[in-house]
Amino acid sequence: MIVSFVMFVLSLVLFLAFQAQGIYTGDSGDLVTAAYIGGVPHPPGYPLYTLLGFLLSKLPFFSVSWRLSLLSSIPHAMSVGLVFLLIYYLTKKNTWAALFGSLLLLSNYLFFLYSTTPEVFAMFDLFILACWFLLYRWQETRNFRYFYYACFVFGLSLTHHHVMAFFVPAFSYFIWKNTHAYKKKLTMRMVFLSILSFLVGLLPYAYVPVAAVRDTIINWDRAVDLSGFVRLVTRADYGTFVSGGGYGETLVERWFAVVAYANFLVTDWSWVGITLTIVGLWALYKTQRIWFWSWVIALLCVGPLFFFYASFPLASRFTLGTYERFLLPSYVLMGVASGIGLGETLRIISGILTPRLTLSKRKAVMVLVFLTFLIYPLTISGITLWRFVGLPKDRTADNMGIDILENTAPGAILLMSQDTALFTTQYVRYALGVRPDTAVIHAVRLPIEGYQASLTKSFPHLVFPKASPATYVEEFVKANRTQSQRIYSNVILPAGEGWYWVPRGMLYEAVPFDELPGDEVMYQDAKAHLTRLHDPRSGILGRYEHLMLSDVLDVYGHAAIALGKTLVRADRWEDARVEFTRAVSYAGDTSIGEALELLGLTHLHFKDCDAALRAFREAKERSIVISPRHIMLESVTFGECVGDEKRASELFSEYERLRSASEQSLEAL
Repeated sequence: MIVSFVMFVLSLVLFLAFQAQGIYTGDSGDLVTAAYIGGVPHPPGYPLYTLLGFLLSKLPFFSVSWRLSLLSSIPHAMSVGLVFLLIYYLTKKNTWAALFGSLLLLSNYLFFLYSTTPEVFAMFDLFILACWFLLYRWQETRNFRYFYYACFVFGLSLTHHHVMAFFVPAFSYFIWKNTHAYKKKLTMRMVFLSILSFLVGLLPYAYVPVAAVRDTIINWDRAVDLSGFVRLVTRADYGTFVSGGGYGETLVERWFAVVAYANFLVTDWSWVGITLTIVGLWALYKTQRIWFWSWVIALLCVGPLFFFYASFPLASRFTLGTYERFLLPSYVLMGVASGIGLGETLRIISGILTPRLTLSKRKAVMVLVFLTFLIYPLTISGITLWRFVGLPKDRTADNMGIDILENTAPGAILLMSQDTALFTTQYVRYALGVRPDTAVIHAVRLPIEGYQASLTKSFPHLVFPKASPATYVEEFVKANRTQSQRIYSNVILPAGEGWYWVPRGMLYEAVPFDELPGDEVMYQDAKAHLTRLHDPRSGILGRYEHLMLSDVLDVYGHAAIALGKTLVRADRWEDARVEFTRAVSYAGDTSIGEALELLGLTHLHFKDCDAALRAFREAKERSIVISPRHIMLESVTFGECVGDEKRASELFSEYERLRSASEQSLEAL
């Protein structure tokens, strides 16, 4: 219908107006770079997204990141149109309800974020809605052609994102109930064509081995054979029952993820949206029982059950940003239900007014009621748009990647870890072509033979020693580091005897003992690098701290801390205090605690007792992990600086008690 198409066009225009030219953090750098070079991104490989992204990346305008963001803006604009259609038909052609529900979804911060930045979630949302819409058309027309289309789209969706599998119970229930009521007997031909349609949808998986055999620099699991293909598709590198290795193995951790789901719903959707969703489900229960149970099953499976299964860590803004992306399927379903809920609310109000007002007055009141409800999504839209002002011009992540690369000597090897720094630097190096002389390497994957094969094609001069995974990095450094080929890392990696990682601005350099510089030289070198750095808060983070992008602040925070420590060794305490203060100002999640502790110690060095106590107390409040060490530092300050031995003794006793309790807890584990 025309209004649905208008909603699609208006949404697309809005998304394009805010679409990011720079890269976003998280997995964006890996996905965009892999698509640009025709490689294979991290598991499960996202073959459909990567193939389409490869084609779009060759467009002759704007940045590579912007071109790949079209795979977010276009699908999400289509999703807005499909939400309108689903509400329109499920409410028996209530245009007001459809308009409200689609606007409510459009105004949602998370939906808007992944409509304007390069990621896989917008296409996933479109597949969800497309399947439901095709199943609706099959139910209404009894034309099995729509069912074949739904099978094809479902198969296609599995070549994009495996979370689609969590919709199987809801889809199965819907199909079973409608097939049971289907008056025409199912034939073997129908079953065969359904299976065939599904299998045809899986064809984009052929991209993976074709791309893998090319051995591009981003070629996860090198799926040139069945073993590598299965490992990639099953996400074996990350673990089967958790979002990432090392977390989510206990019931308590999984339960926390479910509680966080409820908290996110209240925060992002508010009680207005939640109430309308409940009313919408109630309306479906009264009139369309199959849709009610299908929607409830879907919400449970992609909501609490999925987060219980995935069990994301919730320790920082970055990990919360990783978590929140998977709320989008729930939000799409709630967008439809809330629109139906408004339609039911308007129907009830109209029924109450019918015996009391004339037709013309009742229409006027209903228009007023609708406009009152419309204030809600329009207000949220205003808040959301304010948060994204400046996104098209923002280069926060790009600048970080440039700062990291410019930290290296010509012809260097850069061993990178941690998603934000690694993926962004890969994008800047391999997609934007900054510092093409530098080999950016994923340090964690370095011992893997398949990865070494891909590296050899891009950098044939590299030497890969025979060593165990535990000692591989240090042996690689010894085999490849020369005077003309320096080796750097963004973290301190294992170093063999006689080797050290020396701070170099944003990075550390592997240096043998006989080449170690003095403290003064290290200070001058690090300071020279840091004076050229971009300010991570000069962009969109100065307006609103988007969860995942905020991880950039930690990268800069840790760099300032490393320089501050170098200054302390050089006995430059005042300069160190400046760097620790800078680290505190970045307010990164994983760096803020250490930065405050070190700042407090520099205050203590200068006998600035009050400032030291404030720093230690704030460190205790803002650290991700509460440590008895904070109490001990306060005790030392009261004893050695303030001169209050009584308070110092009280705090030290508390420190001893907490440390003892902590040790007992570890023994119990």
